[in-house]
Amino acid sequence: MKEKPQEQEQQVHIDPASAQQEPEYSLEDIMNEFGGWSKRETPAEPEAEPQTPAEPPRVWPPEQQAGPEPSAQPGLSGDTIRFTPVAQPEPEDQPVKIWSYKGEAEPIAPEPDDSAQRKRAARTRRKAAAQQRRLERYQKREQKKLRRRQEQPDVIYASAEEAYAAYCKRSSIRLRLILSLLACLGTAAMLVFASVRVGGIDLTAHARAFSAGMLAAMLAGMCLAYDVLLAGLRQWMRLRPESEGLLLLAALVTAADACFAIAAGRVPFCAAVSLELTVALWGRQLLMNAKRKTMKAVCSMPSPVAAVREEKAWHGRDCIFRAPGERDSFAEKLEIPDATRRVMRVYTTLLAGLTLAASLLTTFQSGQTFLWAWSAMLLAGFPTGVLIAYARPFAALSKRLIRAGCALAGWYGARTMSGECGVAVEDTDLFPTQNVTLNGMKIYSDRSASQIIGYGAAVVASAGSGLAPLFEEMMQSQNGRHYSVDTFRRYEGGGLGAEIRGDVILMGSLAFMKLMKVRMPEGTRLKQAVYLSINSELAAVFALTYAPAAAARNSLLAATRTKGLLPILATRDFMITPQFVKQRYKISPDRIEFPTVEERARLSSPEAAKSGKQGALMVRGGFSSFIAAVVGARSLHASAVGSMVISLVGGAFGALMLFFLAFIGSVQAASALNVFLLAVLWLLPNLLITALTGRT
Repeated sequence: MKEKPQEQEQQVHIDPASAQQEPEYSLEDIMNEFGGWSKRETPAEPEAEPQTPAEPPRVWPPEQQAGPEPSAQPGLSGDTIRFTPVAQPEPEDQPVKIWSYKGEAEPIAPEPDDSAQRKRAARTRRKAAAQQRRLERYQKREQKKLRRRQEQPDVIYASAEEAYAAYCKRSSIRLRLILSLLACLGTAAMLVFASVRVGGIDLTAHARAFSAGMLAAMLAGMCLAYDVLLAGLRQWMRLRPESEGLLLLAALVTAADACFAIAAGRVPFCAAVSLELTVALWGRQLLMNAKRKTMKAVCSMPSPVAAVREEKAWHGRDCIFRAPGERDSFAEKLEIPDATRRVMRVYTTLLAGLTLAASLLTTFQSGQTFLWAWSAMLLAGFPTGVLIAYARPFAALSKRLIRAGCALAGWYGARTMSGECGVAVEDTDLFPTQNVTLNGMKIYSDRSASQIIGYGAAVVASAGSGLAPLFEEMMQSQNGRHYSVDTFRRYEGGGLGAEIRGDVILMGSLAFMKLMKVRMPEGTRLKQAVYLSINSELAAVFALTYAPAAAARNSLLAATRTKGLLPILATRDFMITPQFVKQRYKISPDRIEFPTVEERARLSSPEAAKSGKQGALMVRGGFSSFIAAVVGARSLHASAVGSMVISLVGGAFGALMLFFLAFIGSVQAASALNVFLLAVLWLLPNLLITALTGRT
C-alpha cells in the first residue's frame, strides 16, 4: 500500500500512561487542529508557510505499524481514531478587507442672497409681531370681560371696624347739601321770573340780570359739589366716565354757553345744572348714611349668621341657606359699585359722542350756536334719577333691616339674593321651640317610662329633629336614660326607625304606624301626636301642641308672595308637612316645595352651604331676620333696576326731542325753562319708585 504523506495523515494514539505526561489541549486548539473552524474563502496565491518547530518522532508498536490502514468509518477497534485531512486554515492575523461605496461628492450650494434672506427674516418678524398684538388684544378683552363680571371694590378695608370708622368721619356733605338746595331753589326762582310773568309781575325785561345771577348760583353749586366734580374728573382721566363725569361735562359746557347767552340776552340752562348737582350731593349723602348704618349693625354682631346663596343646590335650582358669617369680607363687598355705575359708563360715552355730532350737524343746518345746542342736548339727555336710583332705596332699606337685626352687603348682596332661587325653611322657623309643647303622655308597654323616653330622645336626636329640645326636657323631668342608636333610618311615610340594644324602634305619626303594620289599640285616633313602638308593639303616645307664630306666618307669607322666591321645607320633624302647614297657618301649599326625606335632611345639614356667596348678615339667624334680608335685597334690586331704566329712557327721549327742536331751529320750545321742567318731570317717577322700597 502506498503510504500517504505525514502532513496529510495523522494518527492519534491515546495511551493512558503517556496521557498524563503530554500537555492538555483546549477546545480551540483541537478545532483548529482538525478543521472544525475552517472558513470558506476565495482562492488566493499560495504563500510560504511559517516555519514551525518539528515535533519529535513517535514510535508506534509493531502491530500497529504493520496493520491495515484504518478508515474513518464506524466499527473501528482499539483506541485509534483516524480523521480525514482538511486544508490548513489561513492565518487569522491577516486583516479583513471591507469594501464600502463611495458616492459622488455633493454639489456645493450657492451662497444665499443677503437681500432675500433679510426679506424672509423681516416677514417672519412681522408675522410674529402681528400674532403677538392679536394675543395682547385678546387678553385685554378677556380681562375687561372678567372685570365686568367681577367688579372690584372702590376701597378695601382691613376689618369691619376700620370701615365703620371711615364712614363715621366728620363730613360737611350735609351742610353743603342744604346750601346747594338753597342755591337750586334760588336759580329756579330766577329762571321763572326771567322767563314768564308771575302773578301779574313781569320781570322778563331784567332777564340779563337774572341770567347773571343764575350763573353765579350755578358756579356756587359747583363749588359746593366739588367732590362730585372731582370724581367726574378722575373718571375722564381713566377714560371710564360715569354719571359724575357726564355731570362735569354738562356743567362746563353750560357755563361756557352761559357767558355767550348773557351777552346775547338769552336765558342760560343754569337751573337744570343746579338741580342735577343737588341731586348728586343728595345721592352721595344717602349712600354714605346707608353704609354707616349697615356697618354699625355689622360691628354689633359678635358671631353673625350669614344668608348664603348656593348654586344648583336642589334639582338645578339655587337655594339660600344660613351659615356662619364673615364680617371682614362683608366690608369689602359693601364697596362694590352698583349696576347704575356700570350702565352709565356706556351711556355717558354714547351720549357725549352722539350729542357732540348732533350739535355740529345742527349748527351747520340751522345756524344756531354750537354751545347752546350741545348744552341743551346734554342736559335733556342727562338721567337725573340715576343719581339716587340705588342710594335712596338702600338708605331706606338699611333702616328697616337694622330693626330686624340684619344687614345687607349693598349692591352685591342685592344681586346675590335676586333671581330665581329657593329659600330653605327649617323646623324651628315654622314652629319655634317654645311653640311646641307636650299635652300628655300615655304608656302602653310594660317597660319603664324612663327607658321609653330615653329611646324617643335618642331617635329624635339622631334625626336632628326640632322635637329634640322637647324630649330633652322630658328626659330631665322624668329621669330618662341616655341611649346610643346602633342603626338609624328615615322613612318617606313620615317616621323614623332605629335599633337600640337589639330593640327595633319606630317613631312617627299615626298614619306611619298603620303603614308599618304596628298593632294599635282600638280607639287610637289622635293625629297631632308622636307614636313610639318597640318591636312592632305600641309603647307610648306623646300628645303635642304646635302653636303657630305670628312672625313666622308673616315671614312665610312674604316668602310665598315674592316673585321668583320659592320656600322649600327642609324640615326633619316628621309631623311638619305642607298639609300640616296649611292647617296651622292657613297658607296654601301650592307655593311651597316638599322634597323627599333624604333631600330634606341634606338641605338642612350644615354642609349644604359650603361654597356659597354671602349676601347678608344677621345677629341670631332667626326666620324673620332671614326672610327680611332676602326679601329686602330682592326689593332693593328691583327698585334700583326699575328706577335706572326709567331714567335712561327719559334721558334718551329728552336728547332726541332736543335734537329735533334744535335741528328745526325752535329756540322757544327748547328754552331753559322747558329743559328744567323736563328734568323735574323725569325725576318724579324715580322719587316714587325709590320711596316704596322702605315701606314694603
